Amino acid sequence: MRLLFIVLLSTVLTSTSAQNQINFGELKLPVRLTRTLGVSGSLGWNGLVGVGATLQYYITPHFGLDAGAGIAMSGFKFSGRLRYIILEKNFSPIVGVGYIYSTGLTDQALEITDSTSGTTAIVEVLPSSFIQIVVGAEFVLNKGFFVMFTMGYAIQVIDNISLLSGSTNQAIDTFLKRRYGSGIVMEFNVGYIFGNKGRYRGKF
Repeated sequence: MRLLFIVLLSTVLTSTSAQNQINFGELKLPVRLTRTLGVSGSLGWNGLVGVGATLQYYITPHFGLDAGAGIAMSGFKFSGRLRYIILEKNFSPIVGVGYIYSTGLTDQALEITDSTSGTTAIVEVLPSSFIQIVVGAEFVLNKGFFVMFTMGYAIQVIDNISLLSGSTNQAIDTFLKRRYGSGIVMEFNVGYIFGNKGRYRGKF
């Protein structure tokens, strides 16, 4: 009887110990915890950089920072953006708010003519800044491949058109606002997010 009791007690203790063990080889971490710094090429309309490159940094699996530089019709662009990543999965919807500074085209004058009325204006595109609000989605593979698409609206903070000579009309003003002012954002990024956990590569 004593032997049977000892066997049963040993079985219960072994079972309890096994249930409390963690198999680190099977414990998966969010990909944005094991891969936190990356670089991507960017192309878009009213995007962070126009055509250029951006750095991605994940503060946590749910918050990411973008910083970039590139060139657009309004000159060189320098920008930063904070993104909220809704899910910890490889694919996740995102929302973001960013700031964009554009250097303008102060070294050249642009001649704009309304063919209907014959009105001509000589203008200069000055430095300006924008607040960008976007939604979208991103996909980060466990091996680091990164894709992001965003759309939204860029709000111009300061008017960046200076009339040097001639005159404008409604058609010219509309053209200039659409090309150099506030507008719809469409942007696409492709890149790579580097690992920061060495040999773990996304797992313990």
